[in-house]
Amino acid sequence: LDATQHNVKEFLLAGIPGLQAHQNLLFIALLLAYLAVMVGNLLILYLVLLDQRLHTPMYFFLCHLSLLDILITTTILPKMFAVILLEDRIISFSGCFLQMYLVLAIGCTENLILIVMAYDRYIAIMKPLHYHLIINGKLCVLLTVGAWVLGYLTPFVPLINALSLTYCGPNTVAFCYCDYPTVVSLACADVTDIISMAFIIAMCIVNIPLLLILFSYLKRILNIYFMNTEDSKKAFSTCSSHLIVVLTYYFSADLLYITVMIGNISADARVIIGVFIYLLTPLLNPIIYSLRNKQIKQAAEKYLDLPLRPITFFH
Repeated sequence: LDATQHNVKEFLLAGIPGLQAHQNLLFIALLLAYLAVMVGNLLILYLVLLDQRLHTPMYFFLCHLSLLDILITTTILPKMFAVILLEDRIISFSGCFLQMYLVLAIGCTENLILIVMAYDRYIAIMKPLHYHLIINGKLCVLLTVGAWVLGYLTPFVPLINALSLTYCGPNTVAFCYCDYPTVVSLACADVTDIISMAFIIAMCIVNIPLLLILFSYLKRILNIYFMNTEDSKKAFSTCSSHLIVVLTYYFSADLLYITVMIGNISADARVIIGVFIYLLTPLLNPIIYSLRNKQIKQAAEKYLDLPLRPITFFH
């Protein structure tokens, strides 16, 4: 990224001003959450790689979700730790735009992987006899490669728009990482149209997948509900818990982007919403998708020698 055309050569991250008085406690809480995200998602990758029983489309897609959760938290949190604990607020112009791009690209890719996972489970429940014919190895690879490529290409237009602006000061980003609308608002120009276009793209990226996933889950839940068997009750519990995580992720993302357009919400409140998306959801994904799963528990007992007790969220 060429920063020579800009007066601003670096940015200052504001962090979480309202909680700076409790920075040690905040650092410990975020560090523990980050370690839990890393352990939980790396454990999924490790078990799926080792256990032949887990070499199925569902776990193949789950591995991609785990990898994305690791990437998004690692893109944001290490620099946030430096801001909170060391008060190292400086981030280079290129580093800021790289972080911004990665946050957008990984977020887009995760949206698409969630659609793929919803489609996989939809076929498994609605067309079980044809599942292996429809969801074959070739389709799994095509869907995941498509999700990654499209996810990483989508942010290019907003990123190029942001880079085409001139940044001449101020250079303080009122956020804990290089958030797109917050950085763009520092440009020495009227950025209303650019932020509005980015908002429309973000709403499409978030809400089109949300509607598709909701449609998929509702059809599955209704189908399971009318079966009225013991297996259907377990499947209903699983679908419900998955849906809660999905709704938490998408509604938090919606709220984060909507607050940018409203403009009358505090920076601390936006940071808390951002934490919900980029920390809480990666923390919950391994628990909801895996630790309640019989096959994952069996794999953990076999390879880690851990007698795992059933985890129950719904009765």
